[in-house]
Amino acid sequence: MIVIGVDVHQHVLTAVAVDELGRGLVSWSGRVDGAVLSWAGALEAERLWALGDCRHVSRNLERLLLDAGERLVRVPPRLTAPARRRGRVRGRSDAIDALAIASAALREPGLDRPRPQQSPLRELKLLVDHRDDLVAERRRAQQRLRWHLHELDPTLSVPLGALDRALWLQRLGRRLARLPANDPGADRA
Repeated sequence: MIVIGVDVHQHVLTAVAVDELGRGLVSWSGRVDGAVLSWAGALEAERLWALGDCRHVSRNLERLLLDAGERLVRVPPRLTAPARRRGRVRGRSDAIDALAIASAALREPGLDRPRPQQSPLRELKLLVDHRDDLVAERRRAQQRLRWHLHELDPTLSVPLGALDRALWLQRLGRRLARLPANDPGADRA
């Protein structure tokens, strides 16, 4: 059996085939398309594809491999980091990364495998992640507003959670309207 470690980018990939002992056999670089399957088909019948787990980039390759009946696993970046750091040289490191991915797949037998039912789960995860991003952005905006309110009027006390309610935003608007206006030119004089 051989393991093919793949470092995937948006439009290109680098694949390195290794034997059971982790020795590099051959590598290939090219576009993310069927040509990589032709290259791998000439290597050996029994093979396992190991993809760096960056699903937003590797999804098309995963789909291509699954449609072709290939076996594949996802290798988390934390499993490849030490080998990638040791193997760094000047220039592109895609082959080093692909070799580290293949080696990690050999060391770790229980890696995650894509399943057909994951598509709806992936869509749900994207929606939940987007919601989390929106909540975090709201929190950052409220913290900035709270700080600016403190700068304008240090005596102003805004209860936690108040910036989510229209009533409090209206109260704050009325109170800020009553503050004396500063002359922008006064600071320069």
